Amino acid sequence: MEFKEVLDALDKIEGKMSETAASNKERLDELGEQQRKFANQLLDLQQKGVKVQGEKTEAKSAGDQFIAADGFKAFAAGSTQKTRVELSETFAKSEPTVLNPITTPTGGIIQAYRRPGIMPGAFRPLTIEGLFPSLPISTNSFEYVKERDDGFANGAAFVAEAAQKPFGSTSFETVTGTVKTIAHLARVSKQLMADGPALVAYINQRLVYGVDLVVEDQLISGDGTNQNLTGIFTTGNFTPHGATTADLPAKNATLFDLILFAKTKVEKAFFRPNIILLNPVNWSQMLMEKNASGDYYLGHPASVAPKTLWGLPIWTTPAIPQGKFMVGDFTQAATLWTRQGMTVELFEQDVDNVQKNLVTIRAERRLGFGIERVSALVGGDLALPAAAGATGK
Repeated sequence: MEFKEVLDALDKIEGKMSETAASNKERLDELGEQQRKFANQLLDLQQKGVKVQGEKTEAKSAGDQFIAADGFKAFAAGSTQKTRVELSETFAKSEPTVLNPITTPTGGIIQAYRRPGIMPGAFRPLTIEGLFPSLPISTNSFEYVKERDDGFANGAAFVAEAAQKPFGSTSFETVTGTVKTIAHLARVSKQLMADGPALVAYINQRLVYGVDLVVEDQLISGDGTNQNLTGIFTTGNFTPHGATTADLPAKNATLFDLILFAKTKVEKAFFRPNIILLNPVNWSQMLMEKNASGDYYLGHPASVAPKTLWGLPIWTTPAIPQGKFMVGDFTQAATLWTRQGMTVELFEQDVDNVQKNLVTIRAERRLGFGIERVSALVGGDLALPAAAGATGK
């Protein structure tokens, strides 16, 4: 019995003894006996308290509690395959403080709060492939019949009644291309696939992005040799602008004039230009251009200039080499031939995957690219010809 309970009992007995002292001697003797009993208990508790204060209190640690638990003993004896022990916090009898608090370990054992998802690296926007029409094919090669640039002889003419009608002629050439394979591989553990499906999905996304990134670079600058596509900036696949000082204003010629000249050259070839391709750095330099009075040609710093020149939208992408540009009718210039779209596959049977519990992931595409109308693409160096003026260099 605790001190407070004993003291309260003694107070009650003393009160009752005072009330019944004069009227009931027998009841008084009974209460006296109870008083002596509680007094002895109080003395015994006081003696024990003095003894406890002189001794060092030993409390079981969390580890001691764990190994002393019945569940752990059963696990250690092999009678169960798992165990769960709920640990309790032990208090000293002398003071209400925790002796073995179960706290968060330091040193990074317990991870801090982790933001959901994955913080991705930078992805370059892919825009070039969407410029060209795409046709599906079911063979490993493709062909198209192309009219020769000098192959059309127009014989149409007005003729008199009953006179001989004139003939015209057109010559063609057959162009053959082959389908190329673009692939990307990665290996992940089977445990990762089970424990981190979001991480695996992100890996898949990176593989797919890697394939499409290579395709875009090839559409721009592939040299067409071996397993490479042939790109629109490769010599022979576009028409150089060929601007001279005579083609541009004699005074204060700018890069804007050069782009207009290229646009006009596409139109002279009977195509309809729809896009201007530029590197972001070159577009930024053009936004900085000022006239002789110091005024910006395109807007001003307090506003965003529309990405258009001479009525055509500007498409900026790092895929375009810095210092180059192109104006074109891209819907008429070339075709993307798709043999197999993007495919992602997983393989367990690959090299030593089975031994190491790994899975191989493969992303793959098969496609070809044919540039059919070179005169629909006009571009080249984004630089003024010599002596055309210093502005816009």
